[in-house]
Amino acid sequence: MFDDDFGAEAEAIATARMDADLEQAAMDAAGDALYAACDEMGICLHGIVMVVKETPVAMPPRYRCKFCRKAAPRQWFTDDRNSSYARLEEAGVL
Repeated sequence: MFDDDFGAEAEAIATARMDADLEQAAMDAAGDALYAACDEMGICLHGIVMVVKETPVAMPPRYRCKFCRKAAPRQWFTDDRNSSYARLEEAGVL
């Protein structure tokens, strides 16, 4: 009926924070491994692209990834991302 362990709540909070920190560290490591594999395989999964301003008018507009700076037509980014997931699964990264 009465809680005689006054430190139980503080200990539970500390344990929950430590568990969350460990989980976040594991997720960060997995993300770093994914990005390293993508860089090694020449894959862009960022999906955030901007129009390249210096494209001649006669050519279709080109886009550049905001993070890895890869430049290509917009459709290439979509096609590459879709096929890249399969390549990453085959390589055992995902």
